[in-house]
Amino acid sequence: SDSMYDGRLMPAPEVADHRLEDLGAADRFGGAVCVFLDTAGKGWSEERDDDQSYFNRLQSERVIDEARALEKSGLPWSKIAIIAGYRAEVRLLRASLGAELAAGLEVATVDAFQGREKEAVIVDLVRSNDDGEVGFLADTRRMNVALTRARRFLLVVGDSATLAAHPYYRAFQAKIEEQGGYRSAWSI
Repeated sequence: SDSMYDGRLMPAPEVADHRLEDLGAADRFGGAVCVFLDTAGKGWSEERDDDQSYFNRLQSERVIDEARALEKSGLPWSKIAIIAGYRAEVRLLRASLGAELAAGLEVATVDAFQGREKEAVIVDLVRSNDDGEVGFLADTRRMNVALTRARRFLLVVGDSATLAAHPYYRAFQAKIEEQGGYRSAWSI
């Protein structure tokens, strides 16, 4: 809201306090409704496929673990989505989540998920490199779409060292830290 709408966009009062716990799911993040899971320093480097689309094998494994933890906490697969920044990452995730997809989990690119919502959304930012290259993640309108698809809980998984080169992500990370939603992949 701050970066795209100058802080003027606020949730309606009737939904402002909605939490996953209202649906019977356990709280894994101390009440935070927006969490940034920082993978910096893990060595989970991005790769490119034959179509020149990016994927991040090790980060995708962590994203899968987080989705499974949400389901195990009591949230049905039909209420969870994973949005990835690149088609190659979506393909990688889908290849590992056959049973979960059959049970209602959705895995899609930002563009494919536009206009839709889920109770819990995991956004996989994929990019992790030493040069701070974020590619089309620099299109903040696209990221605004990804970051506003969650009704009750948003988990963003990304490499802060790569993302910090871009002002939008620096501001996003600062806001998440201010709200108590920062977590390191090293600690959880």
